[in-house]
Amino acid sequence: MHKIADIEVQEKAGLNEKLDAAVAAAHSDPRTKGGMGVLITRHELHHFTVTLSPDVPFGLSQEKDQA
Repeated sequence: MHKIADIEVQEKAGLNEKLDAAVAAAHSDPRTKGGMGVLITRHELHHFTVTLSPDVPFGLSQEKDQA
């Protein structure tokens, strides 16, 4: 997996905008052309990572909750 963003926020305000920007950056990353999709993982209430993952089909985004 290739990490695109590590997002930690104290308040939910602005979280969606940060996640949307990270997902857009991930989908435009040249490595997605190799068949990777985008995995958004929630580690804790206010901690998320956005990664490129070969386990997610190309062109798709998938969410995973580890909290």
